[in-house]
Amino acid sequence: MDSGKHRAAKLAEQAALRELEAVAARLSIPVRYERGEMHGGLCRVRGQWQVIINADLADEEKAEILAESLAQTDLESVYVPPRVRRLLDEVRNQRR
Repeated sequence: MDSGKHRAAKLAEQAALRELEAVAARLSIPVRYERGEMHGGLCRVRGQWQVIINADLADEEKAEILAESLAQTDLESVYVPPRVRRLLDEVRNQRR
């Protein structure tokens, strides 16, 4: 992949991650990036849902984990951009 395509792909991954983070914020689900021996996912900490993601992962992997986590939640009460909704629907369909 040439550097222009690579740069465009990287920007697309970062944009997808930011859009997913915005949906999590609308749901009042904090997203934390931590270093450690974990991959990450949705969990409850002191009674509050959170998504914890390994900070050392690539943006693409972070977005996948966040999408998988958000796909487990009720999204009916918040605005989800069409592109993100399609992604989350795909994740839900893969889990069936």
